[in-house]
Amino acid sequence: MTYGDAVPNADLTTIAAELAVMAEGAERYRQRVADLGQMNLDGKHDDLLMAIHEADRALRTAQRALLRASKIVK
Repeated sequence: MTYGDAVPNADLTTIAAELAVMAEGAERYRQRVADLGQMNLDGKHDDLLMAIHEADRALRTAQRALLRASKIVK
């Protein structure tokens, strides 16, 4: 499946709403990931903390992209 195949003649209002909801969800997950990154692991598991911080950045980037797309639709 490619982009645009699923919904012929899609309503832009619906698309904007869906994108906004997804951006909100990405922010909620990002906050949960960030909270994990604040846990005290007694200086151990630096590899885990790095992976958590990387996930935090990726979710922040995804949220921004979704918000940007929702603004384009409006």
